[in-house]
Amino acid sequence: MANAAQNVGIKNSWSLLAFARAHGKPQLGSFESVDPDSGEVRHFKSVIFTDPSDPTNKCFVSFSSNLGELSAKEIAERKDNLQVVELNVSPEVEARRAEKGFQKQSYSLCAVGQNSWQDIDLGL
Repeated sequence: MANAAQNVGIKNSWSLLAFARAHGKPQLGSFESVDPDSGEVRHFKSVIFTDPSDPTNKCFVSFSSNLGELSAKEIAERKDNLQVVELNVSPEVEARRAEKGFQKQSYSLCAVGQNSWQDIDLGL
């Protein structure tokens, strides 16, 4: 049971600053998508990190629903209290995204939790 694949929840997390150091300069972008079933147009913002060694390599990070969309100024002001989390994605969703040439991972920008998990050193 402990080795069973997880389909929900957080897979990994980084402080916003650590994520930016690893993934490049962040920018704020406005986008729209069309629901293929309803045809409804959805407008949203995303933070885009561009790899300085390969400007074509971009990493998209959505805003968590609890945080809501922030302006570039708000992100800069709150940089020490924000984190990026990688969410678990099912293999089927990853495969569909890869087939369409989309980013396979799901990242979300959120506030650092007040009751964050702490590691326990068991000497293992």
